[in-house]
Amino acid sequence: MKAKKAVRIIRNVLLAILLLIALVLLTTTVLFHIRVKRAKDYLKENGFYHPVSAGEYDVNLYTCGNENGKHTVVALAGYLDGEMYIGWRKMTAPLEEDNRLVFLDRAGYGTSDDCKGEMTAEHVVEHCRTALQNAGIQQPYVLMPHSIGGVYATYWESRYPDEIEAVMFLDGSEAQHFDLEQDALDLGIVRWMSLAGRLGLLTPMIRSEYGRELGTLSDEAGAVSAALLEKTISSRAPVDEMLRWQENCNAVWDTLKTNEIPKMYLSISYAFYTKEQLIGAGFTAEVLRNDYLIEGGSDDEVYSNYLESMAEKRVILDTYIEKMGNCRKIEMQGLHEIMFDQPEACGKILKAFLDGLDS
Repeated sequence: MKAKKAVRIIRNVLLAILLLIALVLLTTTVLFHIRVKRAKDYLKENGFYHPVSAGEYDVNLYTCGNENGKHTVVALAGYLDGEMYIGWRKMTAPLEEDNRLVFLDRAGYGTSDDCKGEMTAEHVVEHCRTALQNAGIQQPYVLMPHSIGGVYATYWESRYPDEIEAVMFLDGSEAQHFDLEQDALDLGIVRWMSLAGRLGLLTPMIRSEYGRELGTLSDEAGAVSAALLEKTISSRAPVDEMLRWQENCNAVWDTLKTNEIPKMYLSISYAFYTKEQLIGAGFTAEVLRNDYLIEGGSDDEVYSNYLESMAEKRVILDTYIEKMGNCRKIEMQGLHEIMFDQPEACGKILKAFLDGLDS
């Protein structure tokens, strides 16, 4: 009898724990949807929300600057950046007086609809082209991609050169050949983060990992940006995008056609040549060990190993730049998210490049 009673008590305790976990997850999920709704309401109230058909789904497209300006600059976000029309504006401020700026989200990003299709480079570019056409934004475009957006911009300017006036890469991902053997653990983490995002469990991580970037914004804009990042992480399309990142790099490299479209590549991540430069940009040995998984017994070994890896990656980058054709590389030491790290300096470089197109 005592054994049965003990089993019954244990069963009831476990059931209570499961019910408590379910209640917590229900609460965090509801709060997540409330945060996303508030963010969407903020975007609507402040003129950032403009859904337009990309064919199979709607994406958000925000324009600012001079509608009759000299150039139409189309910004293409880096991975998971669903709030570039808020976070990039200190950087793009010098461009907006004389040019039209278009911030075009991909599927699943920010307030854009999610999609079930494969996020290949061809898929992304075709839907971007459709959205711009449906919004009545005329060619030619100056593409301004950041990070993984660079792969899509490369496909676009190579496949449809008549549509593109110029390209301004912001530390863009370089097309190259991979062996398509991604780490299973990394892929599992991407999928887990998407599920955790839908359950509203990523708020502490976002505040921790992106605190520096969000801290450059006002409290209200920072909260909106955090919610949009949560929503983007929880969407299916960005997960598929990351899972086929290497595949897209290979495909774009294989189809890349050299042309004379003016291009500027602002190199940030690979622009470090000395330990002093790394330290000056905030890359301590501890950061390199923990965030970049650089091995080394001593701090000097960590710095040396990191700089050696940067030298190897510069060779890949320079080969990519040469194959694109007519591309000038400009180096600037800083964080990959340069629009938050050094927005004014970056904006001056972009403006100088645009002004050079008119000379």
